[in-house]
Amino acid sequence: MLASAGKARDAPSGENWVFEPKYDGIRIIALATPQGVALITRNGIDKCRQFPEITRSIRELAGALKRNLVLDGEVVALNADGQPARFQELQGRMHLLDENTVQHRVSTVPTALVLFDILVDGSELLVERPWHERRARLERTVRTLPRSAAQVIRVSEVARGDATAMLVEAREHAWEGIMAKRRDCPYEPGRRVRHWQKLKLENRQEFVIAGWTEPRNSRKHFGAILLGYYDADGQLVYAGHTGGGFSERSLDDVYRRLKSIERSTSPFPVTPKTNERPHWAEPRYVAEVRFNEWTHSGALRQPIFLGLRDDKNARQITREPPSGLASEARRPPPLRSAAAEAKRRARKAPKAASTKTVVAQLRADPKAATAELDLGDKTKLEVTNLGKIFFPVPKVTKGRLMAYYAEISPYLLPALEDRPLVLKRWPNGIQEGGEFYQQKAPDKVPPGVRVEEVADEGITTQRRLIGGNLATLLYTIQLGAISTDPWHSRVQHIADADYSIVDLDPGPKATFKRVVQIARWVKEELDEYGLHAVLKTSGASGIHVVLPLPRGASYEISVALAELVARRVNEKHPKETTIKRAVKSRPPDSVYVDYLQNIRGKTVASVYSARAETYASVSAPLKWSELTNDLDPRDFTIDNMVQRVKRVGDLWGVGMRRVNRLPGIIGDAAA
Repeated sequence: MLASAGKARDAPSGENWVFEPKYDGIRIIALATPQGVALITRNGIDKCRQFPEITRSIRELAGALKRNLVLDGEVVALNADGQPARFQELQGRMHLLDENTVQHRVSTVPTALVLFDILVDGSELLVERPWHERRARLERTVRTLPRSAAQVIRVSEVARGDATAMLVEAREHAWEGIMAKRRDCPYEPGRRVRHWQKLKLENRQEFVIAGWTEPRNSRKHFGAILLGYYDADGQLVYAGHTGGGFSERSLDDVYRRLKSIERSTSPFPVTPKTNERPHWAEPRYVAEVRFNEWTHSGALRQPIFLGLRDDKNARQITREPPSGLASEARRPPPLRSAAAEAKRRARKAPKAASTKTVVAQLRADPKAATAELDLGDKTKLEVTNLGKIFFPVPKVTKGRLMAYYAEISPYLLPALEDRPLVLKRWPNGIQEGGEFYQQKAPDKVPPGVRVEEVADEGITTQRRLIGGNLATLLYTIQLGAISTDPWHSRVQHIADADYSIVDLDPGPKATFKRVVQIARWVKEELDEYGLHAVLKTSGASGIHVVLPLPRGASYEISVALAELVARRVNEKHPKETTIKRAVKSRPPDSVYVDYLQNIRGKTVASVYSARAETYASVSAPLKWSELTNDLDPRDFTIDNMVQRVKRVGDLWGVGMRRVNRLPGIIGDAAA
């Protein structure tokens, strides 16, 4: 569970709030059994090798209790007084791999695990219990520690009701800040919530290192490292440079790492100007940086390097929101009954023209250079070049594709409703190639086309096309889109994923029969967990297995759930499947069981979406009984999909109403 940003001067108060020091280390989920331990960072790295004394002590705790534990805490370095030290002190331990060096540093740079939550105790999942119950359980659990482990495994300090005294102590001892937590809140894995708040006393965050500059005078290796973060479009943005905060050892270490991944071109779309000659590096490493403030031009003022972080994924580094801003912490809207929701939509919906009317307009002059579609409720949409060939083999025109989307819209639009859309545009049809992606909505759109500002991790917003009505759908085709590619969340709760996707993507030598077989194996794992999923062809050569999630499920949970399934399938069938992300690392006859399509902002083609394949195929929902060796994705095209839906019903709409309950498998997904 992640905390929102707050301000120390606006610290909450009252009997329902508690306060802890913000420990300056590595966030860890400790998974412990009497036989073994894993210390997992936020990006999934096991740190047992680097911290053997913590590993040993956690194992002793689980052994003394004779039961399994899942604990949440922070690995910190200890100073000469045995108190938690600053993050810089941990640098001498967190990256080590050599066992002899690690053993030497255990005595010279001691560490401890400061625990602040317990998620699983034996067979009990505690995440839905309030904080005060979990805290009492944690304290009872740690009391059983052998004396030898008591200095290594600790419980966080807590102050209740008022933050004043702890803030005074934080300032006196130069802490980064304190944490505020509500006593009555559950533990929500993967979510950033308002009932946990980071009250920072200094500006700090992580940045991606994208290169370095030549040193001046007698300085070794480099003058400064070049820093950046990723924006809403996944572009690396320059944030400034820093040469301060480096010791001789850290200069050597950082230079050695960057030199090994040097590249000839800038990873920034707009190459920044630097004081000295720059060298560029693959944006792989993450630095923790302290700074005074952001300038109006978007640069860091007086940044200081604190250390490298291997517990954070470089691709997930964004500009952190100002204190007190955290859009992800908004509570989801209240649930409505199906009947109430239908009435609400009926009140809001304009009186639209029937799909038959729109299709008739498109077919009236199938080769028209320009046509004006009457979509009802005084909404007109100008479309052009209806006779342009989009699919050369079946000779499907742009106008025919629009007519398909109008016909299928009663089933497709509910799946797109309120979802930001990413466009993959083929303005000259698939025979010409030259496709490109478009994230931002055009500056001017026709009346009736829906555009909204969508928050990107609570930091910035971007104008995006929002699905759900026929005008927007047909407008995307007018722009040259062939498929419909929505986000996994809706604008009302943009930080929550509505479903988790296991994407089966075959290698160049893998047959579709192999994809079908692996989909069956996925079903076996889902059945074992009691999970429900909706099946659909990708419209190309793969299959999508889609798990509907309950309201409030985060993108992190969506990724973890799909990863749990993918890893279990791969462990049982390693010859036929792979979970390796790099294409070159995958055997050509294997099927990639992809769980990373669930990262926020990623999209896959929606149900009933046409695909840019030579036979004008469609992503078709299936019954599990249709998963046979005779299944062929080429059998589902824009020419027969509407008739199929009329025959078998809306398998997607029906299947997605059945939402999975997740608490019983959160522990497995996290592990």
